[in-house]
Amino acid sequence: MDGAALLLAATPVPILLYYISMYSDGKSVSDLFGGISAIWGILATFFVLGGFPGSFFFPVMLGTSALGGFLEYGRSRKKWDILQGIVLGLALVTAVILLEAI
Repeated sequence: MDGAALLLAATPVPILLYYISMYSDGKSVSDLFGGISAIWGILATFFVLGGFPGSFFFPVMLGTSALGGFLEYGRSRKKWDILQGIVLGLALVTAVILLEAI
């Protein structure tokens, strides 16, 4: 089980590296929040193994990414950023509804 947990915790590492490179290039708020979301994905794996409720994992990760999109839209006024926030916000609502049904 420990090897599987380590593998699961390592899956957000490429995403984290992507957001680090994007943030260092353009200093975008959404890239910063994407990196925070990837770090949460790594830490949440170990938290769940320690007894943390797993139903808290996806809403926090999606909410952090959605917040980054909305904050970046407030700064840049690019349609892509508001679309990112809306799509991730809808995914957050869907995840919460599905987790409540379980």
